[in-house]
Amino acid sequence: MLKSAMIVVFLAQVSLGQIINLQPYAIEPGSLTVSGISAGAAMATQFHVAFSADVNGVGIFAGIPYGCAKGSLAVALNCMSSPFLTSVPTLIDRTDGFAQDGTIDPTSNMSGDRVYVFHGTRDSTVSNRNGEQVVEYYQNYLSTSDIATEFTIAAEHCQPTDNFGGECNRQNTDNYINDCDYRGAFLALNHLYGGSLLPDTTAVPESNLFQFDQAEFFGGRPDSYSMDSVGYIYIPTECKDPTRYCKLHVVLHGCLQSSQEIGDVFVKNAGYLEVAESNAIILLFPQVVRTPVSNPNACFDWWGYAGNDYDLKTGVQMDAIYQMCKRLGL
Repeated sequence: MLKSAMIVVFLAQVSLGQIINLQPYAIEPGSLTVSGISAGAAMATQFHVAFSADVNGVGIFAGIPYGCAKGSLAVALNCMSSPFLTSVPTLIDRTDGFAQDGTIDPTSNMSGDRVYVFHGTRDSTVSNRNGEQVVEYYQNYLSTSDIATEFTIAAEHCQPTDNFGGECNRQNTDNYINDCDYRGAFLALNHLYGGSLLPDTTAVPESNLFQFDQAEFFGGRPDSYSMDSVGYIYIPTECKDPTRYCKLHVVLHGCLQSSQEIGDVFVKNAGYLEVAESNAIILLFPQVVRTPVSNPNACFDWWGYAGNDYDLKTGVQMDAIYQMCKRLGL
């Protein structure tokens, strides 16, 4: 599977609190992966499938299979609560049609990619049957041995951690992060990167976390597409060396988890920063904002509120995130 090459440019260190512009790093070829929770998981699946020539794997926490909503909020709600109405073969046919049209990358690129799927048995927001359907969907494109799953934990709808959040089996509407004694972020990334990551025990320097100008990727009008004017990026200490190859991972928050809703709680406590610092993984955290009527819960677009091409390469949020990755050196 052919994936993108890299370019090497140095980004000078910027003081904490200053909003920076994204600039390129030495991104390790073939290292771009993505993960997300809930609506972020749906977006992560879209991003992986649509840009499979460049994206090498996806982590899905409490998500749904690609294209499930079919451009309809009503269908999206059915995907979440009544997955028995979802026909995975139909979603596969839809995907193959897009690939034939060239609106997403050829599906053959997904061969050899790695997929991680987590779904709690107590999820009352997105039926855990969706986890099985995600697996069914991906088995059509890659080897079962490349898919890792965790479907046995009594977790509510959440990002699971081993040190932060609410009770694992109860809904935590404060931030949808639950302490399940489970290192979700580490286990997902470790699978996506072949099982070779170092333990996520390194202290995280707060000075390595920056806000970046997200508005420029939306023509200066991010709110028109339910996106924030700023996002977050974490640059591990080792990655400040311009000769050091680093991996790149995109993290997509769920509904009601954006910085507008809970500040930097998700960014700092979902478990990703520790993994990144220990393993030289640059983390990109795009941010959504509420839009009255069309997106009141600040969700990434997985049903078409920002345009009918929401799950294609030309989708405004999809393309913007891809351009962010290109700017970083993809």
